[in-house]
Amino acid sequence: MQVVYENNLDDLIALNTDLLSNNIQFKKIRLWRLYASPLFLLFSFSFFAYVTNHPSFYWGAVAGALLSFFLTFYAYKNYPKKAAKQTEQKEVLCQHIITVTAGGVRENTENSEGYHKWQAINNVSINDDYVFIYTTGVTAHVIPKRVLGENYFIKFKQQVRVYYQHEAATA
Repeated sequence: MQVVYENNLDDLIALNTDLLSNNIQFKKIRLWRLYASPLFLLFSFSFFAYVTNHPSFYWGAVAGALLSFFLTFYAYKNYPKKAAKQTEQKEVLCQHIITVTAGGVRENTENSEGYHKWQAINNVSINDDYVFIYTTGVTAHVIPKRVLGENYFIKFKQQVRVYYQHEAATA
């Protein structure tokens, strides 16, 4: 099964989002920074207000905790977009020809050519709009639904799933 497409910035943002949503270490750090840090601020300043008998520190505790939470939330929400825009991605933002067979995945672009057997594929992540075929922990073929159409995208997803799951079952 062959697919010809060209990625854009939205596809790169989707890759970053998928990558971060599946990264356990990132999830742990995010939970710590989103919840534990603001609670620590809240309790620290509240304790300080109690000990010094200055109730104004309670307002500072609440304001600091809320500010910490919302700024961190904003930063994490916008990170995939910021990361996608920061680096030049000439090998991503170009035309790709992906051929998926029972043997593996072949990619051709104007600058490169590569082949990965299914046992070399790190992961396959599929959602409603994309198929991500990870060749390493951080790089993937990003196949968007918008260029394939609904019916062909469904067939492509099913085929990738069959090949990848077959390889995982025999490994």
